[in-house]
Amino acid sequence: MPLEAGRTYAACMQTSIRVTAENRDALADLARDELGGATLDRALEVLLFEHRTMVAFARLAASPAESADYLAESRRLAEVDVAVRD
Repeated sequence: MPLEAGRTYAACMQTSIRVTAENRDALADLARDELGGATLDRALEVLLFEHRTMVAFARLAASPAESADYLAESRRLAEVDVAVRD
């Protein structure tokens, strides 16, 4: 089976994980209170994204050259003038 097909198949499957009741409840509270009643799966997805983002920013902050490149590219992109059609 090709890798992409395997990922698609795996993405639609559900599984169980073992977590403490305290962590399950904290995730449910976050999903309800901060994510508008999202599912626990969606809440976990958001937390994983936020974690990966923080790791990426920490890695960027640790490298002055990469940080300067990132900021320069951000400035260039901010200056792009794009016409929006209705």
